[in-house]
Amino acid sequence: HKDFNIFMLISLDFGITVTDILRKDGDGNLAHQMLPSNQKPSEEYILELFKDLNFKNEVDCLALTGGHHKLIGEEIEQTPVIHVNEVDAIGEGGFALSNLDPSKPAVIVSSGSGTACILAKDGVFTHCSGTGVGGGTVLGLSKLLLNTTDPEEIQDLASQGLAEGTDLILEDVVSGPIGLLPANTTAVNFGKIARSDISASREDLAAGIVNLVGETVARIATSVAVGFEVTDIIVVGRTPTFTALRKSLEAAALLTNFTPHFPPNAEYASALGAMLVAEKNPNS
Repeated sequence: HKDFNIFMLISLDFGITVTDILRKDGDGNLAHQMLPSNQKPSEEYILELFKDLNFKNEVDCLALTGGHHKLIGEEIEQTPVIHVNEVDAIGEGGFALSNLDPSKPAVIVSSGSGTACILAKDGVFTHCSGTGVGGGTVLGLSKLLLNTTDPEEIQDLASQGLAEGTDLILEDVVSGPIGLLPANTTAVNFGKIARSDISASREDLAAGIVNLVGETVARIATSVAVGFEVTDIIVVGRTPTFTALRKSLEAAALLTNFTPHFPPNAEYASALGAMLVAEKNPNS
């Protein structure tokens, strides 16, 4: 990312696993930074993060969202702090990254450590569903079963494995098709592990883990889309970097009437949304 001399606006999204930081200069250029979320927000922590800046003279506004952001006050060294609700941050950021028509309803799926579904309609963002299954589930199960929490290693292992090594599919358990579902649709995640003495390979275990998470998120997302009669699903967050989520949503799109969107820079959608909300705020 490019370095800038003066930053007019800064936003932070305090995620469960990763804190995303965006800096925007007077020319509208964005710089993105990621840090592990290893402590609760505090004024001292923020000043340490930006010790290269003079808040009073170089920062016009600080926008905050994510976990415990309200531990910070309303200003830091005379720089106003704008607190942004997580739902609004996800909604604004996801829609901005997607470049879709804002007058058309959509569902924004934020899949980070967990997963939240946001309905965007008439400029209002509403939390409508979600699941505790997400990227944090991938990491937790991978630590137990694969002895690693490295996302790149997990993704690499999964790409070399087959979920059928751990999962029962429809043709394993039923005599014929069920509705429009193809025969290789998952019937029981990790069902083979429970029913068989066969030991799955490390690669197949990784594939089974990301498949479990991908399919769960996809089914939540499609159920919400169908329920609210929405045809566009915008997927943001870090979990989509595991290709199983993308494949699961694309497979579901073949069976239902919706279009999944995977916008670039989706990992900092909430930080961007907080910045966009702050820009509309007269105090900033």
